[in-house]
Amino acid sequence: MSIALLGNAFPPLVALFSGPILAQALGVEGRGAVAAATAPLALVVTLATFGIPEAVTWVVARSPHLARNAAGRGLVLLSVAGLLAMAAVGLSAGWLSGGSSEVAQLILVAGLAIVPNLLVGVLRGVASATQTWRLVAIERILTSSLRLLVLIPFWLTGTLTPLVATITVAAMPVAGAVVYLGRMRTLPARASEVPPVARTSGLLGYGMRVWIGAISGILLSRIDQVLMTPLAGTYQLGLYVVAVSVSELPLIIHQAVRDVTFVNESAQSVDERLSSSARISTLLSGWAALFLGVSMLWWLPFLFGEDFRASLPVAAVLLTAVVLNTPGSIAGSGLSGRGRPGLRSVSLTVACLVNIGLLVLLAPVLGAMGAALATLVGNLISSNLNLVFLARVFGINPLEFYGLRRTDLATLARFVRRFTDRLSRRGR
Repeated sequence: MSIALLGNAFPPLVALFSGPILAQALGVEGRGAVAAATAPLALVVTLATFGIPEAVTWVVARSPHLARNAAGRGLVLLSVAGLLAMAAVGLSAGWLSGGSSEVAQLILVAGLAIVPNLLVGVLRGVASATQTWRLVAIERILTSSLRLLVLIPFWLTGTLTPLVATITVAAMPVAGAVVYLGRMRTLPARASEVPPVARTSGLLGYGMRVWIGAISGILLSRIDQVLMTPLAGTYQLGLYVVAVSVSELPLIIHQAVRDVTFVNESAQSVDERLSSSARISTLLSGWAALFLGVSMLWWLPFLFGEDFRASLPVAAVLLTAVVLNTPGSIAGSGLSGRGRPGLRSVSLTVACLVNIGLLVLLAPVLGAMGAALATLVGNLISSNLNLVFLARVFGINPLEFYGLRRTDLATLARFVRRFTDRLSRRGR
């Protein structure tokens, strides 16, 4: 868990440095243009997966000897899907740019990274399934560090443009593939007899059930950035993307717990472990959100510039949305790990439809704040629907995911001791 936490922590922490660089070098409009260019990439990289990385993770976690079979089929499927997705982005670039030819060109440039980004997802899925969390952490550290290292020279020389920023943001995640190449070579030889779950039809079957939820999940978290330009303009998107970068910091804890929970629940389902993970994650996310919400009154305008002060109330709403979503998000990982990803997909689909409706209504009037309020409502709906489904199918009381138990404090203390012991051993 500590390694997964480190891997999830590094990108948002590096964003505290790269975010201000982009904001101060490009201004609100320029930062909005880069966000408008890269948001379709983030959206399509999830839309075009068809749930294949998650299906590969699920199969390998249950049957490690099928890793090479499942990964190979996954890579082929996503290569085809990625090429089709690139064509779709090219055809829609004019509308997504809000009529700006410059932004349309940036969208096309970012779209070139779609296929390699998709393939990295399969490699990451195999590493996660085999609980090689060290590699996942190294990949995330490497890609975020490279992005910062590339941006700094351009910033210092005054040559950081929206085009340079777009290429850097879109291409750097691809570099993470080199981290997994050694692990892929050590996988067991291809199995001669492949059960249905690891065949193309099996991967697509499980993947499609996850995919519906994945589409809704990414729409719930990214559609606001994609639609903000045509609905409210790049200025409001510039404010919103800074607020989002702040709200992603508590997700460090949330995402680490969620990723490990999915693998653990796929291997063996334990009700108490699942609910305890949710309670601890919510507690830590709440502490992080409270600290950020108070301290950002000082550091956000200082780091990003006074022009971004209007992002403060938007960030406060998004921080609240992250914390309230945590219990149900962990429950959703439990549903997927227990072989019921379709139920999680239903939760996300309902939440996504509500979110899009509110976004279309509120963003033209309230701008970035309207998008934040739509996200808050969507998160509340998806979180609580996951808890309801988990209760109906597996009999786990939703109240078990809230509050704090004495055993949670003991678990948290054990984790802290293991983490500090590991650090002390490395320091010797």
